[in-house]
Amino acid sequence: GLDNSAVSFNSDSTSYLEEELDLLWEEHDPAGKEVFLTMVNRRLPELEKLFKEGARFSDIHWTLLAAISYQESHWDPKAISKTGVRGLMMLTQATAKEVGISRRTDPKQSILGGSIYFKRLLERFPNSIDRQDRLWMAITAYNLGFSYLIEARKLAQENNLNPDTWEDVSKSLVLLIDSSQ
Repeated sequence: GLDNSAVSFNSDSTSYLEEELDLLWEEHDPAGKEVFLTMVNRRLPELEKLFKEGARFSDIHWTLLAAISYQESHWDPKAISKTGVRGLMMLTQATAKEVGISRRTDPKQSILGGSIYFKRLLERFPNSIDRQDRLWMAITAYNLGFSYLIEARKLAQENNLNPDTWEDVSKSLVLLIDSSQ
């Protein structure tokens, strides 16, 4: 699994992060690295300013917002899923309305809305949870839904695991995913 280096990114950890990503891609998706690097060069430069604006508004590092967006949409502002989520940050209609966004496919609105939503997710977890663990939980909640994370935390507790650590909650997520397949 990933350690905390990815969510505590800073300029000093760049080479370590690159090594970590190389290992992940090699193991799980060798072709994905080429796609990612192409997108970094083609799409990220035009979006970087918008991610930095979202970061200033939400106090979430712009690279984390960019990573969430890449995972959600591959930085395609017109992306749409089978379930109807749309835009760079793949917001539902309800979430867009909740964060004051009227056009989910507008890059600026999508990134701003996604950054507000992510910050709100992060704030929904108790401060008693370590910040790194809260970040991992919020990233997962963004992708899977907050209720899914609540369910995983309950399952962790039922299995005498710690519902406040990402390590234990992620084990419960695997159990939830396996049981739903």
